[in-house]
Amino acid sequence: SPLETIIYEIIRHFGFTSKQTEDVLRLLVSETGRFVYSPSHRILRNRDWLVISQNESAAQTMVLVEDRDKEVTFEGGKLQFEIIENRYDGAKFAADSSVALLDLKGISFPLIIRKWRPGDYFYPLGMQKKKKLSRFLIDMKLSKFEKERVWIIEMDKRIIWIINRRIDDRFKVTPGTKKILKIELKASQV
Repeated sequence: SPLETIIYEIIRHFGFTSKQTEDVLRLLVSETGRFVYSPSHRILRNRDWLVISQNESAAQTMVLVEDRDKEVTFEGGKLQFEIIENRYDGAKFAADSSVALLDLKGISFPLIIRKWRPGDYFYPLGMQKKKKLSRFLIDMKLSKFEKERVWIIEMDKRIIWIINRRIDDRFKVTPGTKKILKIELKASQV
């Protein structure tokens, strides 16, 4: 019952003022994607929920990966790189989104780890046509906050892996693959 008071008691710990309580109440009946900012946090309407999240830093970092790198740490976690011989015997690979198995023949270094940007596209594993990354993330039903934490690995301006999500079909392992580049996400915030 005093909804305004209850809302204020919840949001004040995240830097919101009493004057912003009305804006937050309006979020309860608004459409998905609307939000209210405080200096340190924001509240987002995501379907049937209000989600409170810390504001992302504006700086988007890029990390360069050379062919000699075995481990790289970035804002989204830690990636381990390993080159292995393909012992393909007709068996299917285990589906694990935190591991990317890529045909080394199609990969050229350096690789770049960065956050995704509007306009990015790739060929999702199993598809022959390209797909905008923004559409792929919508189809996965990610919230605005989750989308902001999506990282990719690219090479020559081509996405090879949406980290912890999906590899690009053009770099998949086939029976003809001789060497595999295995990339594994270890400590994930993605």
